[in-house]
Amino acid sequence: MRVLNSLAGRLVASLILVTVALGLIAAATGSITLHREINEAMDSSMQEAARRLLPLVIDDLFGRDTSQSPRGLAEAVPDDDGGRMVYQVRDGAGRILMHSYGAPTQPLTARLAQGFSEEAGWRIYTEPAVSGTVFVQVAELDTRRNEETFEAATGFLVPMIILIPLSAIVAWLTVARSLRPIATLRREISARHGDNLAPIHAEELPSELAAIAKSVNSLMRRLDMALDAEKEFTANAAHELRTPIAGALAQTERLIAEAPDEASRKRPRQIKRALSDLADLSEKLMQLARADAGVAVAGKPADLAEVAALVVEDFEQRGQNKGRLRLETPKAKAYAAIDTDALAIVLRNLIENALRHGAEGGEVVVRIDEDARLSVINQGLVVPAPESLIKRFERGATRAEGSGLGLAIVNKILQQIDATLVLNSPASGRQDGFEATIRFPKV
Repeated sequence: MRVLNSLAGRLVASLILVTVALGLIAAATGSITLHREINEAMDSSMQEAARRLLPLVIDDLFGRDTSQSPRGLAEAVPDDDGGRMVYQVRDGAGRILMHSYGAPTQPLTARLAQGFSEEAGWRIYTEPAVSGTVFVQVAELDTRRNEETFEAATGFLVPMIILIPLSAIVAWLTVARSLRPIATLRREISARHGDNLAPIHAEELPSELAAIAKSVNSLMRRLDMALDAEKEFTANAAHELRTPIAGALAQTERLIAEAPDEASRKRPRQIKRALSDLADLSEKLMQLARADAGVAVAGKPADLAEVAALVVEDFEQRGQNKGRLRLETPKAKAYAAIDTDALAIVLRNLIENALRHGAEGGEVVVRIDEDARLSVINQGLVVPAPESLIKRFERGATRAEGSGLGLAIVNKILQQIDATLVLNSPASGRQDGFEATIRFPKV
């Protein structure tokens, strides 16, 4: 069924069905024509045999030797065509004067008339002589003729039956070779994504597929322009927002400091929290713009433990994170083919997510294995369908603040170096928690 679902399978099946159907029609038509031609040839042979026998019969009946009996005369007359045809010699009254070996002892026909006739499964030719006083009748069984037709038809039907599988194989190879450019075009289109919008080379493709490739190239050009515009807008907007947000935060801090009482500080603190969220979002947009620009590709591998230690130390310097982070590193060095800054962005987002969305005050473990596998594990409730959190602006069922971009940025960066991000909840070996594991390709 899978073969018939392919275009090549359908074409080959259609070609074979059409070929077999036309071959059967041709065979049937040819068999009818062949049967007619065989009958005409055998009729001509019967007519010729009758006319050859006629002088011999007249000579035996009315010639020199009249002492022999009719049966002796019949045996003296040579049999025609190896016994395939028989004959009878009859007088004007219809009596049998002589006949060949194997001929019926009863008259072949009830009436005597020149020409061909059918009687009791025999094809008979009657030839009169001596003013209608002697008749020579040559006969042949219809079954013999049918056997000849069947043998002749079998002669070209058998090769056709043998050639059908061979033609199917040849058709399959021909169609598969003809459809090879389609597979090439499919692979080229499949290789295109947000980081690879290079045009497809249409010069070597057939004209029908070249038109499709040109349409795809046109679509990718428009998509590339739209993505470039989006990346540029994201980067510019995030960059331009940093300065006014920083100024607004400074003014808010001053308002809080100058407020005369706690009630007066409530509103500035709400404004500060909103501005801090906006600053975090601006930072995430900057990271996303860098991820879209292909920041992950590195000239030399990065030391995972070294970069992780720096990021963890940075988080530890914040008072609310003191004592919550634990770094586990292997004895041997573990390297990954990723830019150092990109690795720092990945770690920062994973640790920030773990601290923000994990259990309050719960421990966060950053673990690095010798096979260059990096895991960030936190404590907390089980998250259903964690894979969906990779989408941009997708957030789980949590009350914690966040932009929903952290895991999307991580996944975007890892895709550029063919690394994989695996999300598990509950974490491995636990009944709760959340685990994000990165498997880097071998260096």
